[in-house]
Amino acid sequence: MKPTARTWNPANYYKNRAVAEDYDASRFSSLAGRLFNALEKRTIRKGFAGLPAGAVIGDVPCGTGRLAEPLLQEGFQVIGVDVSAEMLEVAARRLSPFGDRFRTEVHDARLLPEAGLRFDGALCARVLMHFPLPEQIRFLKAVRTVTAGRVVFTQGLDTPYHRLRRWLKVRLGHQRPADYPLLPHEVRQLIDGAGLREIARYKVFPLVSESVVFVTEVVPPSQP
Repeated sequence: MKPTARTWNPANYYKNRAVAEDYDASRFSSLAGRLFNALEKRTIRKGFAGLPAGAVIGDVPCGTGRLAEPLLQEGFQVIGVDVSAEMLEVAARRLSPFGDRFRTEVHDARLLPEAGLRFDGALCARVLMHFPLPEQIRFLKAVRTVTAGRVVFTQGLDTPYHRLRRWLKVRLGHQRPADYPLLPHEVRQLIDGAGLREIARYKVFPLVSESVVFVTEVVPPSQP
């Protein structure tokens, strides 16, 4: 039986070496997966456009380094942070050609303020959907605390159309859909609660995917 949102623990799941090794192939090897992968990478590049080359980007969680790669190709330095050492081992192999511009740190993102890391920008992709809204706010706020400027994150929007798509995916046995997509007012709660300001949003694959890339910036403490 497949785990449900109430029983599935993503932190523990991705600490499995076999899961880490198979992650990319299981999600992005099909035609649709390859197309989504290319479109998501293009959109992530757009989200960080304008930051100077050499800026330090925290990829939280980094996973297998799939989205750290286009950031490194753009000339950024990337610190890959993940609770799973197994996922980071895959990332380190994949991104070894970039030398010391990529390094990894095993941390729980919610405890980042205690880790001594500092970023010029941060990416939080394919993670918030696993947690209820209060935990999403806690996660994103922790990332914002150690980030000087831009925070780019992905999330799914909860619309009637996408609820129907999720229902069909479950019935057809496809890859598990987002557990906690957000209604429009919940997106505002998430961004405001994390101390961020939205500056842009991009749909990755309209009609086919509910994934949206949100581009935000840190709100200075003196501003509302």
